[in-house]
Amino acid sequence: MEERRAKLRAKVALTGHAAFPSAAAEVRCLVINVSNIGACLSFPSGVPVPRMFNLRIGPDPKPHAVRVAWRRASDVGVAFLASRARTPDVIPG
Repeated sequence: MEERRAKLRAKVALTGHAAFPSAAAEVRCLVINVSNIGACLSFPSGVPVPRMFNLRIGPDPKPHAVRVAWRRASDVGVAFLASRARTPDVIPG
C-alpha cells in the first residue's frame, strides 16, 4: 500500500475525547496514530461521528478542532483545522 500522507504519523495508543456539537457529553475514542496535521481515531461501533468536532488527546486538556477526512468502519481519519506545530508529534501518556 502506498503512503499518501504529507506527514508521517507516530503510532500511539492514547485515549481521546471527542466533543460533538449535538452531544451533551464527550465521546471516548482511541487515538491510533497522530501527527501535527491529523490523526486516526477508532470509535465504538455505532457512534455517529459528525463531519467536524473538537478532540482532546491523552492528558492534554486543550481541545483541537478537527474535520473528518475519511471513514472506514469505526475508524476515522481527521485533519486538524489549526496547526499543532507547537505540540510534539507524540504526546506523552
